[in-house]
Amino acid sequence: MALRVVVLGRVPASLPEQLAHLTASLDASVLGFHADAQSARAALRPLPDIALVGAEMADMSGFAFVHSLAPSERPTAIVFTSAREEDAVRAFELQATDFVPVPVVAERLRDALARARQQVLQVALLRTADELQRLIGEASASGHTDLGALFSRGGGDGHSNGRGVGTGHDTAVEAAGRKRGNRHATGTFIPSTPWRAPRGSEPVSARLTRDDADAPVLDLTQDDGGRAASGQSDARPLRVLVREGRRTRFVPLAAVDWFEADGNYILVHAAGEKYRTRGTITAIEAALDPRQFVRIHRRMVVNMDRVREMTPLPGGDGLLMLGNGSTLRLSRTYRTRVR
Repeated sequence: MALRVVVLGRVPASLPEQLAHLTASLDASVLGFHADAQSARAALRPLPDIALVGAEMADMSGFAFVHSLAPSERPTAIVFTSAREEDAVRAFELQATDFVPVPVVAERLRDALARARQQVLQVALLRTADELQRLIGEASASGHTDLGALFSRGGGDGHSNGRGVGTGHDTAVEAAGRKRGNRHATGTFIPSTPWRAPRGSEPVSARLTRDDADAPVLDLTQDDGGRAASGQSDARPLRVLVREGRRTRFVPLAAVDWFEADGNYILVHAAGEKYRTRGTITAIEAALDPRQFVRIHRRMVVNMDRVREMTPLPGGDGLLMLGNGSTLRLSRTYRTRVR
């Protein structure tokens, strides 16, 4: 099934023809062009896979429009286009997948759409893997041996991941099998250990292994990351504690892509999930290995194992692209820390 693309806002007159030449080779289809905010919102129901957004819409800024969308209202991949180079910073502050300068060069547009496609398919694979883990857990708990029947019950026709991506269960299993024990081209690591049934219903990224159970835990509510309270001040933590209301999760640090300050809270981005907990960037810097978890902005600390490439920006700032397609702004203040 082709990935679904919508074009939002005012874009160059040449763009429709350029897209027509590219979509066939990228297995994508353009659903429509929507210049104003009202029609753009309607075009996002149901969610397409990729949105190509112009810097200006008929009635507001394209950046303001995307900013106004809740996370659940945003397509998996967003590509901005603008004639102003400085708009690249605004695009990546909104976690855009890519930015295409105007006038649009066909090869640059192809690269951006290919990167967006890669991000969409990777997110689909991660969701499918979580679903398979859940189904295997159900089978293990209930004593089922006919996993095929269980997958059929849980996965429907196997052609949708809930957001229109044509990635079925068997495709995900085959892909996981081919990649097991290796690093994806995008940087995501799939362990080579045998696939075990999950404990409970938590996502893969939040699940503990037995070997991690006795390791120190990063508690972001403490200035020292909780090391003094644990009595293991010299040891590096392997997990981060995340409190969500009455629930407590333990997220493996190996699964964390980056930490982001949000007022008095920290957003923990890990394997396609996002957790919000009280904490400070100071606690993260104090507790974690500075060679692996590097501060790149006054609000962000990134796992360097996830960084795939760095692009300089005018003024000394930079952009970091992660293996999952996410892009983060590298402040010139912290640029010397990135190696």
